[in-house]
Amino acid sequence: MARLRVDSVIVRIPKWVVVVYTALAILLIPWTIYMGWTLPTHHLSVNWDISWTGLDIALIIAFLLTGLAAYTKSLWIVISSTTVGCLLLVDAWFDVMTEHQSPEFARALLTGAAVEIPLALLSYYVAAHALQRVHKHTKHKR
Repeated sequence: MARLRVDSVIVRIPKWVVVVYTALAILLIPWTIYMGWTLPTHHLSVNWDISWTGLDIALIIAFLLTGLAAYTKSLWIVISSTTVGCLLLVDAWFDVMTEHQSPEFARALLTGAAVEIPLALLSYYVAAHALQRVHKHTKHKR
């Protein structure tokens, strides 16, 4: 078992988690290089609308779960707000990259810089703040 130390509380994490996730990261490197070299720079997608709508629905769910976790003072806010941050960064990345050669590029860049990235950073702050509160609470409980 690998151990993760949080305060003086030790969380036991099975060694397979370390092995599997590290192996997946390593295996993804050659795959990513291969895809980068072989994928066409231009590709039409049949389900473009469903892809973007699905991402927005995932964002709606993550925002709602974060609001609910905040309302109920649940530690799940760490996961939900981190998920919001990740989805917002993915949204900004794909907005900018897919509009790079279009007249919508300036809008995508502005939206990413002024809305999506700041909201992602706020979401990460919320997660970090919740973890700090847990840290202080367990520290004072002893």
